[in-house]
Amino acid sequence: MLKNELSCICWRNSKYEKHVLSDTAAKLYTEKFMTLESIAKQLNVNERTLRRWKAADNWKNRRLEYIKSKTTFHEDLYNFGRTLLESIKTDISNSERIEPSRLYIVTKIMTLLKNIKNYEDKVLNDKYSPEKASPREISPETIREIEEKIFGITYEE
Repeated sequence: MLKNELSCICWRNSKYEKHVLSDTAAKLYTEKFMTLESIAKQLNVNERTLRRWKAADNWKNRRLEYIKSKTTFHEDLYNFGRTLLESIKTDISNSERIEPSRLYIVTKIMTLLKNIKNYEDKVLNDKYSPEKASPREISPETIREIEEKIFGITYEE
């Protein structure tokens, strides 16, 4: 009887371990954009097993959904700008005074949208292509480029 109980416990642990490994591997693939080869090495799991898990749990779709959820700031900004513009149009229709700051914000949003969309597309392409290694930190040049192109901050040299 003890032997059966032990095999049952081992089987449960094995099934639990498989579930944990599968979830961990999916997260590494989806959110860290690691290749199956590097995941296999890190988790000590056969690459063929990972391919099976990837197909069964639709990791590719999960990765795309993750990317989409992280790269929609331009849509939020667009919707905000559109709502603000609609309120300005309503105020104009009602012959109300329009605050200059609201007009300034709309024009600023319009100029930023293209830059933000381009940046998000670049990030999306960089993250989605597995052959590129993602840098561990942002270089000062990249920070300056983001500040200049997205936020409009310029520095005198």
